[in-house]
Amino acid sequence: MKAMNEQVDGGANRRIDPRNYFDTGEVSILRAYFGLRLRKGDPPLESLYAAEGDGEERAESGPVRLSRDVLDEGPVTAIANAVARICLADVQGRLPQWAAFDAKGHMLLGRREFEHEERLLPLQPQRLLCINWADSGPGFSWPEEYHATYLPGFGRYVVTASVDSPDVHGVTDWAIGWFSGKADLLKSSKRLIARWWRTQRDNGQGRWAYLFDAGLISMEEAERMGDRVWRGAEEGW
Repeated sequence: MKAMNEQVDGGANRRIDPRNYFDTGEVSILRAYFGLRLRKGDPPLESLYAAEGDGEERAESGPVRLSRDVLDEGPVTAIANAVARICLADVQGRLPQWAAFDAKGHMLLGRREFEHEERLLPLQPQRLLCINWADSGPGFSWPEEYHATYLPGFGRYVVTASVDSPDVHGVTDWAIGWFSGKADLLKSSKRLIARWWRTQRDNGQGRWAYLFDAGLISMEEAERMGDRVWRGAEEGW
């Protein structure tokens, strides 16, 4: 998938070797997402799939790999999913989670924790906002949360979307786009989120119902963005 982006400039840190920050396989995944050529020593993508049936979860702690369970349809691809897991690994505990109890009292969770390597310099995803697409019944909401994460060595921010179960997209996290580290963080993040909402709108999705929580994007600004997208305004925030 060609990533949606604001600028092709890699930012001030583009000359720093990303292998100082990421596993070599993760570097290949990130290069592919950004539309960059693999370099000598970068493993090919076909060698970077998790073991059969691992999905988003690995049996042992280790670097993020591509999932065989992703259908690779539309913007939610194995690469976009892996990029999101690279970005969000350190904040999994605060991402949307669906939970219920079965007839025997066992807790059922919609989100599985995925394993990852601890980084010497942890990434610091910045929370943008969390919307609720709809309430389909008491206690059954459809949250979607967005973060922006700066990736050192690439000089770029990636914006991710996270939901509480894989019911809709087959995964719980995926990257929706990226922009240069030199760009305005808030403005560029809003444009990518609005672009993602327009994709949903064009596929017949109605406007989201309400905001669960604000982050860097305020409640008032989120409402304005939603109104503009579903009124058909294409740009302007």
